[in-house]
Amino acid sequence: MKSVIAAAFGALMLSACVPDIMNTEPEVKGLEGAAPVQTFTDPASGTEITLRPGGKLNLKLDSNPTTGYFWYLKDIDASQVDQLSDTYNADPAPEGLVGSGGHQLFVFEALSTGKSNLVLSYERSPEDVAETLKLKIKVIE
Repeated sequence: MKSVIAAAFGALMLSACVPDIMNTEPEVKGLEGAAPVQTFTDPASGTEITLRPGGKLNLKLDSNPTTGYFWYLKDIDASQVDQLSDTYNADPAPEGLVGSGGHQLFVFEALSTGKSNLVLSYERSPEDVAETLKLKIKVIE
């Protein structure tokens, strides 16, 4: 029994010495927010996104305007993050099929350092909101 416990303890101690070869902690390497373009597809509300000035954020959200619902930008600090575009692209569908969905692609650019909330809503009207998406944007040097 002692040899099993000793072997398990040894394996645990050895695993603590293995370096992070997958680079899952980019802030340790100074890479946080370093990608010039970051793309998020249907992120969860509350997601934190780090950018650098000049960095772009592509936000791809499922959408089906044939239901009357569409994503709308509700809030952002325009002095820190600028919306460059908002386009809708239908998913491929068999000919003659009506009502298939697609996605909206929002493109934002980080302008200056600081923190900002990005709020979008999936709605038919301000009184008929199906979903609200709140993202935390951090722009660092």
